[in-house]
Amino acid sequence: MRSIYILAMLLLSVISCSEADLMLYGDEPRVYLGGYTRAESMTFYYDTDDVVRDTLYVYVETMGGPRDYDRAVNFKQVTVCDVEYTVENGVKVDSVVTENPYNAVAGKHFVAFDSEEARKLMVIPAGEVSANIPIILLRDVSLKEEIYYLTLQLIENDEFKIGGVTKDVEYAITFADKLIKPNFWDLPYQGSYYFGKYSMRKHEFMIEVAGGKIDDEWWRSLYGASSVTGLLAYYQSKFKTELDKYNSDPENIANGLAPMREIVGDPTSNLVTF
Repeated sequence: MRSIYILAMLLLSVISCSEADLMLYGDEPRVYLGGYTRAESMTFYYDTDDVVRDTLYVYVETMGGPRDYDRAVNFKQVTVCDVEYTVENGVKVDSVVTENPYNAVAGKHFVAFDSEEARKLMVIPAGEVSANIPIILLRDVSLKEEIYYLTLQLIENDEFKIGGVTKDVEYAITFADKLIKPNFWDLPYQGSYYFGKYSMRKHEFMIEVAGGKIDDEWWRSLYGASSVTGLLAYYQSKFKTELDKYNSDPENIANGLAPMREIVGDPTSNLVTF
């Protein structure tokens, strides 16, 4: 039996040295992604119309000690591609790689990394061994229709060799000007574990109930709290309670809005549950 599987992947540039080599640096300055985050989602959905750009920060660290002057950090964009696999009897027998049509465009969707504006900001300050490097995203009209992808890769320059293993040099950003699934939703034992299957209608309802953003920043704020377990239990209970109220509201029932479904007005779509 033949079947087709499609998934998004990154075409990685060939790295000449091994992971073991990357970890050996002596006193030679190297730079790599710090922290635990390697992917982020962002949307202009919550912003007023006069907001035309936003900044996402990528945390980087260095090896080799600080210097008494600012040091440039350089990124390049990695092309996101779709890979179509042909499978026969459970074995991959062929694949076709095509460029994803929604790769972000420099100057249109983000401030180009080699622009004067970006170069001034993308530095490790004097006396420091880490920094939050700003990536400036632009609110192009195309973001209202499609989700775009911007994957960054740290590259060598006059100040730094590249340190860490492969996963420590690439950072994937997903962004749009509409509601999109936060990155935390698909992480193990996180979003879906507590709130169930994602749908845009569920996401909208959570925003209505919470009275504010439900995004990666919101999730990190919960995890950064000492009472994280209690907060998660609180939101689980609150969303379930408010959904029960919504579904029991005679006006919502009369208008065909209750019980709430993933696709409003479609009686065949799945029910929203927590």
